[in-house]
Amino acid sequence: MISILSTLKDRLIGGGRRREAEALIAQEFYEPLSETEANRLEYLLKQYPDLKEERQSLRQSLAQITLTTEELPWDLTAALRARLHAEDSPKVSHRRFSYAFAALALVILSVSVYTVFMLSGTEHIPVITQETKAVAEPESQLAFFQQQACDQVARGESEEAADQLEQAINDYPNDALHADALLTLADIEYSYLQRYDRAYETYKHLEDEHSEVLDNNWYYKKRMQLLAAALPQFFTPLRELETAARSENPMRSYENLLVEYPDSPWAEEALNQMCRVLARTNNMDLSDTVGILKKVRGVCDHPVARDRVDLELGNCYCDLLNDPEQARQRYMQAAESRHLDVAFRAKEALARLD
Repeated sequence: MISILSTLKDRLIGGGRRREAEALIAQEFYEPLSETEANRLEYLLKQYPDLKEERQSLRQSLAQITLTTEELPWDLTAALRARLHAEDSPKVSHRRFSYAFAALALVILSVSVYTVFMLSGTEHIPVITQETKAVAEPESQLAFFQQQACDQVARGESEEAADQLEQAINDYPNDALHADALLTLADIEYSYLQRYDRAYETYKHLEDEHSEVLDNNWYYKKRMQLLAAALPQFFTPLRELETAARSENPMRSYENLLVEYPDSPWAEEALNQMCRVLARTNNMDLSDTVGILKKVRGVCDHPVARDRVDLELGNCYCDLLNDPEQARQRYMQAAESRHLDVAFRAKEALARLD
């Protein structure tokens, strides 16, 4: 079943780069961002277009809020000054000292938490590891190189960022952020340079030295599986997915992938992207999986593509809505597909219903 709720899953997992982007969005409504922070935010928003839309929506909402200040009909200044002069006892002085100490401690704690929070956002999807707990430790040399790489990507210097970060990873193999740096490098290679062979090698490096990080992160584990499956075809399907995303008519390009690879991970990814495009253009709720899939089916011209969507609809009715009758109808339509793999999977699903 396609992961149509992946955006929600990102939020539920919490932390990481998405959390950092949300923190920077919130921060800019209270104070101007530094040049580095602004570049970092732009870099992160390219990875999360939905956050860019939320940011714009927040700006529009805040622009409509007007706060008014009413003048008091009396002046309390004199009374407050007199009260303050009157409180000169040792008890009051001790209490003032306690308040000041508590306020100072609160400020220090807030700054510490904020620093750890901002620096820990070095992953595309968060991984709770010993490496991420050590983000704010000054002995981590790779923290600097990761930030430098992010700044370079924001300036369009992705190749330089990847090359320098890779060299730093080799120079500091025992760094506390070694796993995080590998994830950042893999993300740059995969998402920005489309050098899938190097992205695959980086994930293999991560798997060899930090297998627990990959095992506990469903997003990167899925990406690793896509790369491994595409390796025998020299990553051609992944390049076709990238080309489809940049084409003049992405929906038609994704449909072609459904027809070419209906029983493959790329078909699932293509279907995911079709759902996202239609949900965005029609202002539909991503949680309405069945509604969006029906709309996707309606725009497909090729029979095999429609059969593939029927198979997915059957899975949704069966697994999400517990409606076996509707699922049966969709599976029966897919079972008549001219594509043998789609028909076989639909017949298997019908047998499970019986």
